[in-house]
Amino acid sequence: MPYLPRTLAAIPVFPLPDYHLFPGVVAPLHVFETRYRQMMEDLMDGPGRLIMTPFTADRLQGERGPQLGSVGTLAEIVQHEHLDDGRWVMIVAALGRVTIEEVESDRLYRKVDAVIIPDEDPDDDRVDDARRQLVAALHERAQGQWEAPEGTSIGRLADLLLHALELDTERQAEAYAETSSLKRAELALTWHADTPRRREGEA
Repeated sequence: MPYLPRTLAAIPVFPLPDYHLFPGVVAPLHVFETRYRQMMEDLMDGPGRLIMTPFTADRLQGERGPQLGSVGTLAEIVQHEHLDDGRWVMIVAALGRVTIEEVESDRLYRKVDAVIIPDEDPDDDRVDDARRQLVAALHERAQGQWEAPEGTSIGRLADLLLHALELDTERQAEAYAETSSLKRAELALTWHADTPRRREGEA
């Protein structure tokens, strides 16, 4: 993982309705609004990092747009293409969960200060058992095509499993906002047991 500072100041934020980007996931994004086209131009002059954060359609709207939650995901652009009509398509890697606080922005897009939430295993007797179960669940979901990188925390394993489960929005939101890695692991394992694995060839 690339070096991540503990805090980030005035970093661009890209809020999307009910879109929960879990750390460890690589995802495609499509940028077409004017303010986010400007954001992409600015990001190309820097490290290419932004904050992704979900919002719900019924959340109160402020002068700058939807009210942001307190948790987001630090993401890094790993591939991008600027289309002839001005749109951007890109692939981002989700690096870590952060707490966020909106700050003033002199650009069309919004900005936040962010503090990275450490992804460290807690000092708890349940960690080893949770890791074993998470690895087994991910291996099952991937039909044997996945192995856990050495030293992967249970928080990262839980986030990967939560992404693989294709949960409804309510449960995604609950897990996304949970900053305790052990609690996320427990949620992921419970929902894994309750969610049948899609068989090969099923739509």
